[in-house]
Amino acid sequence: MTTLKVIRRRTKQNLHILEERLAKQGSSPDLKLLNEVEDHRQALALLDEALTGQQTEASLADLKKALRPLLVATNIEAIDLESLVVDMPAQPYEPEMVTIPAGPFLMGSAPGPEIPQDETPLHEVMLPAYAIGKYPVTVGQYLEFIKQNRKQDIPSKGWSKINRQPLASTLDHPVVGVSWDDAVAYCVWLRQTTKRAYRLPTEAEWEKAAAWDEAAGQKRLYPWGNDWDPARCNTENDKTTPVTAFADGASAYGCLDMAGNVQEWTSTIWGIDLSAPDFTYPYRADDGRENPARLYRTFRIHRGGSFRSAAMSLRGAARGRSDPDGGSSGRGFRVALEL
Repeated sequence: MTTLKVIRRRTKQNLHILEERLAKQGSSPDLKLLNEVEDHRQALALLDEALTGQQTEASLADLKKALRPLLVATNIEAIDLESLVVDMPAQPYEPEMVTIPAGPFLMGSAPGPEIPQDETPLHEVMLPAYAIGKYPVTVGQYLEFIKQNRKQDIPSKGWSKINRQPLASTLDHPVVGVSWDDAVAYCVWLRQTTKRAYRLPTEAEWEKAAAWDEAAGQKRLYPWGNDWDPARCNTENDKTTPVTAFADGASAYGCLDMAGNVQEWTSTIWGIDLSAPDFTYPYRADDGRENPARLYRTFRIHRGGSFRSAAMSLRGAARGRSDPDGGSSGRGFRVALEL
């Protein structure tokens, strides 16, 4: 599923590449390249016009017909027009999202006496742009999913089996007691009902949002900085807190609750042995660790620590792993969105 905004962004990126190629040719440019640049400029104008008007299935069909001959170029990433859908208005149950721009960041940790080996080495990872939930998915947001899916099991913690309802006082707390499969099912439902590409974040996406300070070009030890401060997160406690309770604990990108409160499922595979990962660092998204299939006896990675955790487990680089079948009173998730 692709929206007009995504098509426009990719068209603009491709136009920039083509214009750079054209500039390098000087006073004798290739005619084919000139035409490709002009076609992409025309496509960008059509997309800008479409974004100012009302989107319908008919208008998108006409737009795709007009764009197909224009968005053709040599040695450049193809743009998928066939998955273009009407950009629906934001739904009241959709999580608030934070955009994380494309670019490199430092993932993992440098070796040290207290650093688990599976966190090393510290290495650079390049990620495309994406969005991630500002907060973990709340009980209230998950309740809408339960209401619309009567066959979906309710979370194992904090919900009534009689009326399939949570405690009203916890609606702004992160949902807990959800398995990895439950989290994936929520993302599938959210994707289907909004026509937007929601999914679980990879552990790389999660760590960048939690620990990377883009302005400084540096990695933070904790979301808020390098100094431990228990007043900035829900730590060494006995229960969850509202997702907005620790505004001073925000990451550089503005994400909250990325240290403490609840552990958060990611899409990433740990492996079949709890003591050692099947996939070591450096992180590579294409080596099998992001296989979305439900694999037998394969643990998945969670991040962020929980309300029970101490400082060491709340570092941005700290990793956890659990059985995807298991639900815990200290584990939830947040969503990511493809851009």
